[in-house]
Amino acid sequence: MTIRWSEVQGAYSADLQEHWSRSLALGFQCPTDVFEQLFFDHHGDDDFASLVRFVDWGAVSWEERKLSGVALRRVAVPRPYRRAVDEARWRTLKEGVQDERPDIIEHWHSLGTWLRSPILVAGNVTGTTLDNECLVGFTRLGNLLGLLDRGDVREAARHRLWIGTAPWRP
Repeated sequence: MTIRWSEVQGAYSADLQEHWSRSLALGFQCPTDVFEQLFFDHHGDDDFASLVRFVDWGAVSWEERKLSGVALRRVAVPRPYRRAVDEARWRTLKEGVQDERPDIIEHWHSLGTWLRSPILVAGNVTGTTLDNECLVGFTRLGNLLGLLDRGDVREAARHRLWIGTAPWRP
């Protein structure tokens, strides 16, 4: 069953649990963390919707994995969001991780990674030849890249992410 962005957004409720329940009724399946970050937090974001409107979300399988800093340096970023990654990277390179939430700063300092897993999709999800593309977590990715550039985080250190894949189609 094909499930497009517009269908999940059409089931929107300002209450996360209600939106989740309505989306499940469509036959949609994904981890709750992915759902909240991708479909709930981006509700009403027309620029984002234009990037993902043709994805068959019903065919996407989700898995939480760990990737090294080396692999994360190669993650693609959609053009409209490259600036967010670049700005976070530059700021972190110059000043270290900056955030108004003390728990976020403490987590970066103590564990050298993000608190919440960003969301990537394989190229076959969006119909490209890319390996992985970041859809959610641009500032987190920029912070990590800045910390890698500073040498504050080892390139070999592994970081949790959600990765969505779709069946290969010729």
